Amino acid sequence: MFDISHIQLTSAEVAIMWSQYQSDSLAKCVLKYFLAKVQDEEIHPLLDFALSLSQNHVAWIRNTYKNQGFSCPVGFTDEDVNLNANRLFDDIFTLHYLNNMSRLGLAAYGLALSTASRQDIREFYTQTLHESIELNERVVKLMLQKGIYVRSPYIPANTHVEFAQRQAFLGNVFSQSRPLTAVEIMHVFMNIQTNMMGKAMLTSFWQTASSPAIRSHFLRGKEIAQKHIEIFTKRLAADDLSGSSSMEPLITTSMQSPFSEKLMLFHVSALIQMGIGNYGVAISTSQCYDLAVDYTRLMAEVALYAKDGANLMIECGWFEEPPQAVDRQSLVERQTTEVFN
Repeated sequence: MFDISHIQLTSAEVAIMWSQYQSDSLAKCVLKYFLAKVQDEEIHPLLDFALSLSQNHVAWIRNTYKNQGFSCPVGFTDEDVNLNANRLFDDIFTLHYLNNMSRLGLAAYGLALSTASRQDIREFYTQTLHESIELNERVVKLMLQKGIYVRSPYIPANTHVEFAQRQAFLGNVFSQSRPLTAVEIMHVFMNIQTNMMGKAMLTSFWQTASSPAIRSHFLRGKEIAQKHIEIFTKRLAADDLSGSSSMEPLITTSMQSPFSEKLMLFHVSALIQMGIGNYGVAISTSQCYDLAVDYTRLMAEVALYAKDGANLMIECGWFEEPPQAVDRQSLVERQTTEVFN
């Protein structure tokens, strides 16, 4: 096989591997805890499969970084999870979590594959994409069997094609909007789903965090998620469509945290990044002006919350900086200082 180890990693390849290392090292901790507590024999193999994928990904990235002379990220370790903590999540919640996790993998690995150029990295992300497809397929199949998979709303079959006759189809911020298109319904519904998951995770973190400042941050995030759920649900209800039910009943009353506060803060940050990305895609596909305005202002609110979360991580010394371009101005200033000293 042709040796490509001498081919330098691009910034895109460094970025996608760094981000995946953070996500998969976190997933290892969460999945180990889920496995330690799961009781459903049908869910156990799926958790075991997902954990093996994360472990393999972390090992591959660590080895690639080492071979290229890059420092391996710290990420998350066994110190960030307490497998002996009380049961915090119902088994059904872990299925919803795996579904959300596999969807995220499909989006992230597709982007990674499209931006990578080195052959071994492209092969790696081709494999991870196939793995995410398999995980998602197995999870959705089991959720359907258990009757817990939440389908997006149904709409009547269109019997003929229509072309917009007026610019009113695009809507405006002052008048009531037309009925949502199927594409808009899809994104509104998916954003309800991701906010439901985020709210449930924030509820569990708020319930178990020990730091008052961090607990307050989680409560604020929970309230933001609830607000967004209500806005999107109201939008569906205006067209006689339904949203989704709450996931909070799947959180137990345990107040013993299985995860470090560092992990919980980063997990919330990762959920926010996914949410902002979803809102951005929804804006790009929405042909309804006032709906796009809603997404834009909600995105700004979430971005501000994300910034406050990052500040908390920095204050606690937990914010791991990703690889960056060279600060050449700093190099020149340092060299000048050394010369005069």
